[in-house]
Amino acid sequence: MSLAALKADLRSLATKERALGAAKYFKTGIGEYGEGDVFIGVTVPDTRKIAKKYRDLLMEDLYLLARSKKHEERLCALLILVARYNKAQSNAERIELFEFWLELLADGFVNNWDLIDSSAPYLGDILSRHVGYGAEFLKGLANSWNLWERRASVMLTFALIRINKFGPTKAIALELMADNHDLIHKAVGWMLREVGNRDQEYLTEFLNKYKKQMPRTTLRYAIEKYSKEERAAFLAR
Repeated sequence: MSLAALKADLRSLATKERALGAAKYFKTGIGEYGEGDVFIGVTVPDTRKIAKKYRDLLMEDLYLLARSKKHEERLCALLILVARYNKAQSNAERIELFEFWLELLADGFVNNWDLIDSSAPYLGDILSRHVGYGAEFLKGLANSWNLWERRASVMLTFALIRINKFGPTKAIALELMADNHDLIHKAVGWMLREVGNRDQEYLTEFLNKYKKQMPRTTLRYAIEKYSKEERAAFLAR
């Protein structure tokens, strides 16, 4: 299975109409967060099908695909990377794949919210397997100048939420409390909501303590699963 064949399969599923719509949706205009990104117009379900078909792509080809100028090709690479991580037989292999992802993130190839959200919540599994990726590692990402590293810092903790470890999400939510970007507010609120799905008492205690400092968007996302009356009480502050 070649890289050229993968790209050809993606192109065969692309449309100009979807490309134009995606470019607008993912804010690729001048001064917007996705400035300059290139879309060819492939749906996410179709991209997932191609990723599954080419899951055994050679690592050197995956390296090239992940650095493509085309958004859907980078997404496809990340989906293959996650699948490869999930099948890894050792922590050494998992660390290698995770560090490959970190390199892509630092180099600006994981550079939109869908790319973060399709990879970080799954690769974050490494946080529970290796002490090198602990509180200081996440704090470093949370304090980055790079918007996508900051979003990654909280999205990586989703893997810990799934095993009922909420402390890292709480810590990063506090680190990001004063962040001024809406995409960070949404991500933090989403992860807090996921905490509440598993332990609403834990979330309620956190919200009661910090709701006055919390961005409105974060709070709204976090309280979506509460009753109408409870939501009104939180929003009243």
